[in-house]
Amino acid sequence: MAKTSKDKTISIRLSHSMLEALDARAVLDEKDRTQVIREALAQHLDLPEESVEDKLVVLEGKQNSLDKLLGKLRQQLQRETQRTDALEIRMEELSRIMSTFLERVK
Repeated sequence: MAKTSKDKTISIRLSHSMLEALDARAVLDEKDRTQVIREALAQHLDLPEESVEDKLVVLEGKQNSLDKLLGKLRQQLQRETQRTDALEIRMEELSRIMSTFLERVK
């Protein structure tokens, strides 16, 4: 089911064995707990399955979020690369200064 602004969050208590079974099913199906619970409820309540279009909308939203995050990470990498380059230049300058100083001390 695609998450919408109309979705509500609920809290339930599960026995230890139910939680273990839920986690096992989630791992087996490669889904998260919420998805397993939603699918089980939908099946039990004879609700229609989520449409491919709804799933596509959710995936497109996630893709957009990932694209934005990737853009931010690329910018951060570029800044850090520039900073590292500047530090390397300063280290080379310090190394030359130290070499000159040590030669004069001898």
